[in-house]
Amino acid sequence: MNLCPKCTVEVLPGAKFCHRCGDKIVERSKSCPACKGDNPLSSVFCHHCGFHFEGAKARPYAPRYVIDFQQADLTDQVRAQFFASLRQRVEEEHDIVRYGDYVERFYQSAFKEVYQVRSVQISRDIATHYQRFGENGLEEIDQKLYRSFEGLLDYFIIQFCPDLHGFVLPETILRHEQARPGKTDLKAMIADYLDFDKEEETVYSNFVTMPADYLVNACKSFLFAQRREKVYFILDLSIKGNCKEGFAMTDKGLYWKMPFEKAKAVQYPDIHTVVKEKDWILVNQQFFTANARLNLKLCKLLKKLKGWKEPELAAQ
Repeated sequence: MNLCPKCTVEVLPGAKFCHRCGDKIVERSKSCPACKGDNPLSSVFCHHCGFHFEGAKARPYAPRYVIDFQQADLTDQVRAQFFASLRQRVEEEHDIVRYGDYVERFYQSAFKEVYQVRSVQISRDIATHYQRFGENGLEEIDQKLYRSFEGLLDYFIIQFCPDLHGFVLPETILRHEQARPGKTDLKAMIADYLDFDKEEETVYSNFVTMPADYLVNACKSFLFAQRREKVYFILDLSIKGNCKEGFAMTDKGLYWKMPFEKAKAVQYPDIHTVVKEKDWILVNQQFFTANARLNLKLCKLLKKLKGWKEPELAAQ
């Protein structure tokens, strides 16, 4: 139902003028975010579903990284936020008991000089952004800080701390600091993160040479991909080596089945939480495990893919 924005009489679908009062319809109406119905611009409530427009006003943005931009030098504040991010990273992906060792490694390694240069650049960047946009720019400043910290933390932990976290993580991860949907080769990024050459599990990426019965087993057990979905690999985690358990990744999402568990799947735009426990990870609270190193690499990859929407996905 479409209503005139002035007299609220029901008008014919597609009409640009009200047949009762002659008022213009399209340009002077607002869409209800709840039911998508058109309403007069002055409406407080939706004429169709009763949605309260005034109650829908956005609240002020609460920044993740609290910075006092009234101070002339922001580098000390950026440093404090960086170390808070380092602590969170160690707690989420490694061992919080060893956080002090990571801090000590920061000051003893050459990374300290790298960070000093970058922290000045980051501080100038966010200060300039705040001068231009003020409080309206806080969300983008958060994004700038998050991307900068994530890149620095990956570089620090991969290059300078392998003995602290117990694994040699692939340096190829560092290629994807600025990865963005639609601007990144997703297949290559997945390969760089998971680095299967260092794993003992059997991985199939060429499905022509893969045993046909194994491919059938995977598709019947857990790989319920859509017809046009591009399957990048299938990794076998079954005890008998028949691909009845394992996991696979496509251009749309992750599919997996653990022994004695039901098959599970998650699309990249629907990833909300990725939590690494001691011997497993939880993806949207769903259990997954392979081996300790692969768990960590997949955890890092899924965090990167959290909310990832390729252009064709966003358009649907």
